[in-house]
Amino acid sequence: MSWIKELAKRWRLRLSLALLTAAFFILFDEAVTEGYVFDPIDVINGRITHEKLFLLFLILGLILGLRRR
Repeated sequence: MSWIKELAKRWRLRLSLALLTAAFFILFDEAVTEGYVFDPIDVINGRITHEKLFLLFLILGLILGLRRR
């Protein structure tokens, strides 16, 4: 059963890396399309924005990557 834990650990780390990569691609897209990287006003906006997606992916990626068991 230890191989199952090892496989789960690797998937968690891969998912973490994928989420962090997506977060930085969102920042890059924001810089290219909008001309700025991060606008704090868009975080409190009611709509789904690049900034909210960036924060969501960043936080999830960090939590999955740093979590230890």
